[in-house]
Amino acid sequence: MRKLLLAPSALLWLAGVLTPLVFVLRMSLYSRGDISGEKRLDLLFYQPGTWSLESFAKVLTEPFYQRLFGFTAVLAMVVTTLTLLFGYLLGYAVYRASPRGKIALILLIALPKFTNILVFVYGVKIIFGPNGFLPVVAGEVMLLVPYAALTIAAALEAVPYHLVEAARGLGASSISAFWRVTLPLSMPGVSAAAILTVLWSASAFLGPYLLGQPAQYTVAVEVERQMHQDLNWTIAAALNVVLIAILGAAAYTMSAVRRRLA
Repeated sequence: MRKLLLAPSALLWLAGVLTPLVFVLRMSLYSRGDISGEKRLDLLFYQPGTWSLESFAKVLTEPFYQRLFGFTAVLAMVVTTLTLLFGYLLGYAVYRASPRGKIALILLIALPKFTNILVFVYGVKIIFGPNGFLPVVAGEVMLLVPYAALTIAAALEAVPYHLVEAARGLGASSISAFWRVTLPLSMPGVSAAAILTVLWSASAFLGPYLLGQPAQYTVAVEVERQMHQDLNWTIAAALNVVLIAILGAAAYTMSAVRRRLA
């Protein structure tokens, strides 16, 4: 009976997620489309019926793409670190607030998510000035902090406060009780927020595209450029496949760590 109930969700997942992924994988294994002066429409984007690893060879070996993946990884690490820091501070504030204070803080934290994302990004652009690394990081952090803060706040709410009071009663200072009781017990929530933040920031498109310069473009931005400007669909697909593989490995590793912390 349980399998029957799960069947519609499984079919929806197959239709909406797995099928496009298989299509992208197949696209990455075509030979590049016609780049001669003829520009035949049926060969413009890729050559049907071909099988080639040329796109993966370029993506994995050419310095340009290596720098692209390197910057994307650096951006993800910086954004994740800052997001977890600010998210924990806000989540802890929610945790220690009164019932009415919790409601007010949650509304304030969630308020930016009710803003149109383009309006939000252009607001960041106005605040931080010319495009560059700082605006990209600030924009991504501000987009992700609400998710991290609410996730961490939910984890903190599950921490029995009497354990903190017991630690204080045994002579621990407020700081010591936090580091030895509150923080370890809230780590499952922190790791969940970290997974979400890493996956989002590593696949960021709108923030780097609107707030960054070409040196701050991520893999997602390059995929769009290859698709619509260079019309090199096989490279775009190969970039997607490699990025998905990296993010999948990262998510699996971080999930395993989260299970150990739970």
